[in-house]
Amino acid sequence: MFESAAVDLVVYGTEAPSGLLDCVELAEEAGLAGIWVGDSPVLWRELFILLGAAATRTAHVRLGPAVTNPVSRHVAVTASALMTLQELSGGRAALGLGLGASAVRTVGARPARLAELERTVGELRAFWAGGEGGLGYGAEQPAIPVHVGASGPRMLELSGRIGDGCLAVVGLHPRQLEAARERIAAGHPRGGFELIFWVPYAVADDPAQAREDVKSYVARSLRHPLPADLTRVEQEAAERIRASYSYGQHLAPGADHARFVPDEIVEDWAVAGTPEQCREQLERLELRAGERIGLVPMGRDSKPAQVRRLVEEILLR
Repeated sequence: MFESAAVDLVVYGTEAPSGLLDCVELAEEAGLAGIWVGDSPVLWRELFILLGAAATRTAHVRLGPAVTNPVSRHVAVTASALMTLQELSGGRAALGLGLGASAVRTVGARPARLAELERTVGELRAFWAGGEGGLGYGAEQPAIPVHVGASGPRMLELSGRIGDGCLAVVGLHPRQLEAARERIAAGHPRGGFELIFWVPYAVADDPAQAREDVKSYVARSLRHPLPADLTRVEQEAAERIRASYSYGQHLAPGADHARFVPDEIVEDWAVAGTPEQCREQLERLELRAGERIGLVPMGRDSKPAQVRRLVEEILLR
């Protein structure tokens, strides 16, 4: 059985807040390790309001944004939001931070540069430390871990150098997982570094339907740089996706660019199929110490229904 404690839940505010909070409660009851809420204000509900509500409904899971960025939110605002969440949750806050994708593209801005991201991490830690120029509250709280969202080699190495963890979107194939580990190791990560591999999942009685449901997320994965070379089929798909990708349909079900993802590669980039097939995929993963998997519900049912199936038909069977 795949251990619930090795699983984080990644949810986006695509449905009414009550639905997302139902997912939070299901994850807490099932013993999942963490809950990450996406940041894309034009497309999804406001993450820090959702995280604050989640903190009041949980007692154990770690909570954080995944991922926010230094462009659409000022560093002082992010520092304050995370410290407030840390106080509200009793020390369970974590920060997922990246360059910015749909959150910045949908408002006509450009993602941050790597140097800006590195500088932001230093500024956040200075704010949290308090003292002159820091926040006027929270310095006595436990340190808030910073997890860098990464896909490409340079970002993965940067996460190892400046982060307390990495939220890696590199699919599931062993060649990508191992290449990601190697790039992070090149950054000489500190002790206790956490590596969370993010992948979409869809559970359905019809495996073909499940494969279709995850394709918009697979497309998002393929359009970014990755640590290992793509196969010929993956490379051809990636080129078509990059040429047609619409951030207005970012991770949306049935996105136009998702049609370029061929069925034959889905298993290397997502957990999709019947409950039995999904369970087998998870059990084939060989996670190491300090590693977890972050699962993103992408099926057609409501988010709570998808999380319930994950918990009852896959994780707790």
